[in-house]
Amino acid sequence: MEFLKPIPSEIVQFLAANCSTKSIYNHTSFTYNFENLSQFQIAILGVCDDRLNPQFEGSALAANQIRKEFYQLIKHRADVRLVDLGNIEAGNTINDTYFAVRQTIEALLKQKVLCLVIGASEDFIYQQYAAYESTHFNMNVLLTDARVALKFDDDNELNSGYLSRIIAHPKNYLFNVAHIGHQSYFVEPESYDAFERMNFDMLRLGIFRNKIKDIEPFCRNADMMAFNMSAIKAADAHGQNTPSANGFLGEEACQIARYAGMSNDLKSFGIYNVNPKNDLNNLTSQLVAQMLWYFMDGLGSRKTEYPTKESNDYMVYYTSIQGTYDITFYKNLLSDRWWMEVPYPKDRSNNKGSFMVPCNYSDYQTALADEIPDRWIKAFQKLI
Repeated sequence: MEFLKPIPSEIVQFLAANCSTKSIYNHTSFTYNFENLSQFQIAILGVCDDRLNPQFEGSALAANQIRKEFYQLIKHRADVRLVDLGNIEAGNTINDTYFAVRQTIEALLKQKVLCLVIGASEDFIYQQYAAYESTHFNMNVLLTDARVALKFDDDNELNSGYLSRIIAHPKNYLFNVAHIGHQSYFVEPESYDAFERMNFDMLRLGIFRNKIKDIEPFCRNADMMAFNMSAIKAADAHGQNTPSANGFLGEEACQIARYAGMSNDLKSFGIYNVNPKNDLNNLTSQLVAQMLWYFMDGLGSRKTEYPTKESNDYMVYYTSIQGTYDITFYKNLLSDRWWMEVPYPKDRSNNKGSFMVPCNYSDYQTALADEIPDRWIKAFQKLI
C-alpha cells in the first residue's frame, strides 16, 4: 500500500545487532505491501504524526522506539504469525494521515488480519473506529483512558474529543462503549449523564483496584480496543502526553492487554500517547513492548467458548428475579468464564433467540440476591 514506509535503516541495524535468535524480531516478517497478508494473524502498524496538538509533539518518535524494545523480547511458545508493515508518516496535512491510517486498518479488517497500532497520538483513536464502517455493525468499543474525551467543537471538528467523534460518526454502527479506568476528578458530571442516557459502560479506576479480573468480560466481546497511556500512573509510564499521579500499574496494564488478546471478536488494538521525549530510560516504551507481548500471549490462548445449552463444557444456572425476569447464566467449566442471556424484544426477535452478554460471578450473585444485574439492564435497553 502506497501509504506505508519501511522502518528506518538505523532501527533495523540496531535490532539485527541486539536481538537473539529466539527474539520476536527473528520470528517476524517485514513487508510494506498488502499481498498475501491473510497468512498472518497480526500486523503491526506504526503511525508517525503528532501535529494536531502541541502537547502531542514527540509522539511521532514512539513507533520506532517501541519496536526497539518489543523485538528484543523472547518469542512466545505459541506460534503467532506476525508481520510488521512499517510506518505511516505525516502526510501533507493531518487529514491525509488520518485517511491513510483509516484505509490501512480497513484493508486489514477485510483480510481478517488483527491490527496493532503503535505510536499514534489519541486523536487517531477515531480513525481506528472509522475504519470499521464498511465491515462491522453493532460495534463494541473498549476504551482505557484517565479522561473521557467527550468535548465537542462545533467550529472545528478536529478539536473535538475522539469519543465525541465516535458517537457522532455519520454512519451509526456503534452498539456499546465500555470506558474503563477514568479518574473522577478529571470527568465533568455531564459526561456521566451522557453515558447513562446512552446505556454505555463507564467504570472508574477505583472499581478495579485489586479486582483487575473484572475488566475481562468487557474485553471478551470488544471489536476494537484503544489504550491511552494516560490511564497508567506516571510513576510507571513517564513517557506520555498527559501524565497523572494515579492510574493503573504497569503490571495491571499488561494483564488488561492479555485479556484483550484473548477476545475472539477483537480486530484491532491501539496503544496511544506514548511520548519518548518525556520518557526516562525508555521505560514507557519498555512497558508498551511488554503490553504487546502479553497481548500476543492472550491471542495464543484464544478459545472458542460461545455458550450453548447443548454443550457439555458449561454449567447452566437458572434464576428468577422478582417473579418477573428469568435470567439464565452459563459458566464454562474449563475457563471459569461466565455469560448471561438477554432476550431480544418480542417484536425484534426474528427467532434470534437470546443475546449473550459476557459477565462474571458477581453478576450471578446479584441475580441470586433478587436484583437485576446492571450489565443485563444496559444490554436489554440497547436491544429495544
